[in-house]
Amino acid sequence: MLKKYLFLLFVFSPNILFAYDCSKYQYDVDVNIIVNSTDAKIEKSSEELIGKLGYTEPKMSYSLLTNTVVIPVHGGNCISLRGLDVNINQDFRIVIDKKLKEKSCAYNIVFKHEQDHVNVYKNIIKDNVDNIKKSIIDGLKSFHPVFSQTEYEDFPGKISQAGFAKKIVSDIMKKIEDENQKIDERGDSYHIWKCDDFYQEMKHNSNISID
Repeated sequence: MLKKYLFLLFVFSPNILFAYDCSKYQYDVDVNIIVNSTDAKIEKSSEELIGKLGYTEPKMSYSLLTNTVVIPVHGGNCISLRGLDVNINQDFRIVIDKKLKEKSCAYNIVFKHEQDHVNVYKNIIKDNVDNIKKSIIDGLKSFHPVFSQTEYEDFPGKISQAGFAKKIVSDIMKKIEDENQKIDERGDSYHIWKCDDFYQEMKHNSNISID
């Protein structure tokens, strides 16, 4: 009796025992990289900036939006990934020592220094959009259509966990680090001493730098 029951279960409920082969619904994925950057917010320091005159706080994040196709099949659905939008969000905060008078010689040097840091982040991300896109497209080749009894599949979560863009992100961050180091080493902390008003106010404090 048990054997007969198992046979009937196999005949009338095949989706319980095996998943539909969705491989024929594999499509090329249309990948779009959208970079959202805003102008840096400029703030005067709310407290003493010991040993430095300004700094930049970059904030970078990303979000994923997927476009899927749901194909009804026996026992459920095949869900195929057709499109992926990658939104890269960049926000920046520049903080300048409150002791520096706005538009003064010293203020302008610090502001330009920090704005150059901001431009490094913006330009390197912009210049590497095609590399990011290629890396993602290559990684998505391992994402095959999924059989499901619902009409939803968490492709964004799985893509985030896969980490196949880790290498290109690491390379980009290294480029950003190298370019920022060049800015910090070009001597702005020296040139600021040529500003007369700054020299008169700060001449007793030689431990000054711009971050």
